Amino acid sequence: MLTLLYLAIVVAFVCFTWQAIQVYGQRRSSYTLLLTIVLAGLVYDTLVILLGRFIGEGSLLATLNAGRYLVHGIATPFMIIFGFGVLRRAGVSWAKGRIAHILICILTTLLIGLGIYEDILALDLQPHTVMDTLRYVNEGGLKGPPIPALLTIILLIAWGVILWRKTGWSWLAAGGLLMFIAAGLGMGNIFYIGNLGEVALSLANVLTARKFLGLSDNDGGLRWKPTLSP
Repeated sequence: MLTLLYLAIVVAFVCFTWQAIQVYGQRRSSYTLLLTIVLAGLVYDTLVILLGRFIGEGSLLATLNAGRYLVHGIATPFMIIFGFGVLRRAGVSWAKGRIAHILICILTTLLIGLGIYEDILALDLQPHTVMDTLRYVNEGGLKGPPIPALLTIILLIAWGVILWRKTGWSWLAAGGLLMFIAAGLGMGNIFYIGNLGEVALSLANVLTARKFLGLSDNDGGLRWKPTLSP
């Protein structure tokens, strides 16, 4: 049953959000704050899908699903700045430049603008049932893959590869690649595969934030350490 799967996904996102809040509490970085906003949005997104069948078709569920698209349209590109911030903290020289920072902010703003058009201004919600889930999907906007989300994933993979080559840390690259594959597979009625990809990417993002944006071991240690050492 997809309901049980989404219950597990919601729990995972709640845990990831709490971990990001802890990292932000250690060192109040705006990059970690952006990641926390994205993760909190994913909690809302998957919670609405989980509760859809219990709420039932109607204006309430449609409104809640409109919130899902608001989250995706505005918050998703924040991960570009988060990944870029990790590169700056990891000592990637070109990422520390003022021009690079301005260009990344401009790109992110443009993608948010496109997301607002696709997922807010051109929103056309229609009910859609898959197995034991009920949600509203957007039939409006531009046809084809969502450009803001696609470019965000591609850039995260690029940031991850750069980080891997610079520091040997492969989690971000692996998470971005898994998200890219899952997004491609999770089309139509197997949309939940895309959500599983979001879980993998979120785990990678949280681990990356802990390593590069939180306190080091000498500064007090990390409360949660992965057993794997990529």
